[in-house]
Amino acid sequence: MRLARAALVIGGSYVLSNLAGFLARILIAQQYGTGAEHDAFRAAFQIPDLLFSLLAGGALGSAFIPAFTARLANNRAGAAWALARRIALLTVLAMGGVAAVAALFADTLTANIVATGFTPDAQRLTAELMRIMLIGTVVFSLSGLLMGVLQSHESFLTPALAPALYQLGLIAGATVLSGLGARGLALGVVAGALAHLSIQIPALLRLRRPSPTSADVADARGDVRQVLRLMLPRMIGLGATRLNLVVNTRLASEMGVGAVSAFDQAFAILVLPIAMAGQAVGTALFPSISAAAARGERAAFGASLTRALRMVIAFAAPATAGLILLGQPLIRLLFERGSFNAASTSLVAGTLSWLAVGLIGHSALEIITRGYYALKDSTRPAIFSVLSMAANVGLSLLLARIFTTAGQSPVGGLALANALATLAETAGLAILLSRVGGALDGRVIVDGLLRSVGSSLVMALALTGWRALTGESALATLAAIPLGGAVYLGAAWLLGSADARWLVSLARERFGQKPRG
Repeated sequence: MRLARAALVIGGSYVLSNLAGFLARILIAQQYGTGAEHDAFRAAFQIPDLLFSLLAGGALGSAFIPAFTARLANNRAGAAWALARRIALLTVLAMGGVAAVAALFADTLTANIVATGFTPDAQRLTAELMRIMLIGTVVFSLSGLLMGVLQSHESFLTPALAPALYQLGLIAGATVLSGLGARGLALGVVAGALAHLSIQIPALLRLRRPSPTSADVADARGDVRQVLRLMLPRMIGLGATRLNLVVNTRLASEMGVGAVSAFDQAFAILVLPIAMAGQAVGTALFPSISAAAARGERAAFGASLTRALRMVIAFAAPATAGLILLGQPLIRLLFERGSFNAASTSLVAGTLSWLAVGLIGHSALEIITRGYYALKDSTRPAIFSVLSMAANVGLSLLLARIFTTAGQSPVGGLALANALATLAETAGLAILLSRVGGALDGRVIVDGLLRSVGSSLVMALALTGWRALTGESALATLAAIPLGGAVYLGAAWLLGSADARWLVSLARERFGQKPRG
């Protein structure tokens, strides 16, 4: 229940963040549609985001949190904070240096890597926007470390709210700074990064931070080396994941105006259920399983990981059906205004339908990789990420050609390639983890998967019938969401899903009713 409550808090904050993000995207789409300036902004984001993922962000957090948490679990808070201070300094120095080099070569990176199909004017704009957003990347590197510190103390609310403030920066860029065009959006990214950092400082100052002893400082030096060793494979893995998106951006830049922003817009919609499920549960789970692994409590570690994975699948399965069936009317309702026209809706919705095929894989991957990192094994996830990247590139080239031959948008081929590669990566890592000292109970997970998929199919039939009866009006589309949720829960209950029964028990407890039996 503790994990569930933490996940609900984080998931609720992620929903708030993503709602703010959707508002920002609506405002940006209204102004720029899927046009060349929007393409330039999205393409410019790729290199700063790649650098953040490589040197900070997930790579740093996945290596830093287990080491930091292990010191806290062993009552060595002084050593933990000495480690945090050293890592913070190294992170800012490293990111500052790399960002400066990237800014210097922004024109070359744009013309030869992320936007090969853009016009010269669009490439120049992309390089300019990239230089501005690299400032935000340095700020994010420090902010990401603070999130890890707070989460290690099981303080989840403030780090979870930080992304919402970042989105407010984008909203300001799309409104207050709209007179500057896409440059205003890039400045909004920097403003959002500063807000992301600022909200976490008060919570950090409230934590007990004992002064480190000389022994703590000596231990911290060894911990820094351990963090750096663990980071290297994670950097390779995350780099491969981010390179997938860079490759997709490059390929999309050669598919005509609007392809880059359409793929980005569809992927951003997909991120909402990933954040609500995989990221929320994974963030809440990681400190506890890291501590269990540090204490050698393998049974508790495996049970928590298995339970979390079933929770994520139970959410991701119906979300997949919902995105495929309701994606187009929802996108029309949310985005279709101003420069974002019916053609933009069709392009984004079609891309989203193919991306959604991999939603269970994306969500489950958030849990499975954290299981490896808690065991201080970042090598296997890195290997699978590289293999997934290679598969994604090959499938992207193949499926884009097949989609074009079939008279479909080639961007759909990129989306399906991403989905298939992610599903294969997730399945491979899960099978391997289930064989590592019983870290995962494969039979329990497959049972939950089958019940969730079966319930989702029942929900899909109900939604198909609902759309046939009511059409795609705004009211009918909005009503379809709770209807689909109710049908899914009912079907899951009848199929004997433990996850559905647990959810009902949690709701009864939340509203003051004791569960029966």
